[in-house]
Amino acid sequence: MKRIYADNAATTRMSDTAVKAMLPFLQDNFGNASSLYGIGQRAAESLQAARKQIAALIGAEPNEIYFMSCGSESDNQAILSAAATGSRKGKKHIISTAFEHHAVLHTLKKLEKEGFEIQLLPVGKKGNITAEQVKEAIRDDTCLV
Repeated sequence: MKRIYADNAATTRMSDTAVKAMLPFLQDNFGNASSLYGIGQRAAESLQAARKQIAALIGAEPNEIYFMSCGSESDNQAILSAAATGSRKGKKHIISTAFEHHAVLHTLKKLEKEGFEIQLLPVGKKGNITAEQVKEAIRDDTCLV
């Protein structure tokens, strides 16, 4: 029987191209990029080169590119950063859905305890929301959707 993998949002099989690009770092250049010794410095140089490539690809500056260890860390960083920026501007309303990953919902619960108003939009039978729902929910004090 053929196996079907349906959780690509969590992890995805690496493409052959990605495996080939990563092999040198998995086998030889595996040093700690924050270290002072040679193999670590080579890893740091490769990391900086990757940062520059990604920045060029999306029209950003290299210092605007951050590497995270997982999706949950990325979710938290994005939400907390937007909330901090919004809070400084007096905007403490956040729109999301109850269908979010627990990493998002736990962070929103933390912000709610800190005085943010969290509005969770209901999802349809297929797990979707409409643009109209979002448009109606946005207020002057909304800092994140």
